[in-house]
Amino acid sequence: MTLLYQLWAYLRRDYLLASASRLAFLWQVASVVFAAPTLYFLGRLIQPGASPHLAAFGGDYFAFVILGVALLGFLSAGMGAAAAAVRLEQLVGTLETVLVTPTPLPTLGVGASLWAVLTATGQAVLYLLLGVRIFGMDVTGMNLLSVLVILLLAAAAYASLGIFSAAFVLFFKYPDPLTSVFAGVSAFLAGVFYPTSVLPPGLQQLAQVVPLTHALRGLRLAVLQGYGLGALRREVIFLALFSAVAIPLAVGAFRVAIVHARRSGTLGAY
Repeated sequence: MTLLYQLWAYLRRDYLLASASRLAFLWQVASVVFAAPTLYFLGRLIQPGASPHLAAFGGDYFAFVILGVALLGFLSAGMGAAAAAVRLEQLVGTLETVLVTPTPLPTLGVGASLWAVLTATGQAVLYLLLGVRIFGMDVTGMNLLSVLVILLLAAAAYASLGIFSAAFVLFFKYPDPLTSVFAGVSAFLAGVFYPTSVLPPGLQQLAQVVPLTHALRGLRLAVLQGYGLGALRREVIFLALFSAVAIPLAVGAFRVAIVHARRSGTLGAY
């Protein structure tokens, strides 16, 4: 119960901060409402079956790209949440106070990221609702179990990258540049707007080390083609192994950054 109270306290705090600016909330909704029709009419330029690169995903470019944009937004928000929370605590002068509490570091990380992740989840769901209800996206064959497993593993992989970013902020006392750079590289290599098969061979190989590549392929095949976990074992294994290696390394880096900041007396500096 203590964990739930702690997470609820973080969520309530961030909700109160966000509710102070309703315009920001409206902008988040409007960005999805305007982006979805843009993607739909762009998709009408590519008729089903016109591109052999889309055949593996059902041939519908709109469904292909809206899933890519929704997942990229969800994972990018989760990746940047921890670093943004640490930076905010630095600026308002409460970071040192927060870190000396008996709250475990994983709880601090999850709690600080919770509101951003929930907001990004809402945007992703809105993308899908508009796609299905307004623009006729077909998800009748979706394999829900595969979707949930892929999303969980992808979120874990990108959460580890977010912890690395938070460690960067703690160590250098500087806004995190890593999140936006990695999100841009991921969007380029992983095939958010186009299948990776259109890339040159060298970039196709490089794309295979990007977690988003496997998350997008797994999600699209689970939603649009109904693939089960057995058919997606390559994507599941890669994301699971990436998370298993990256999360301990990221937590270790965050602990090192805290120790460094405490020894140098810069924990409360910004």
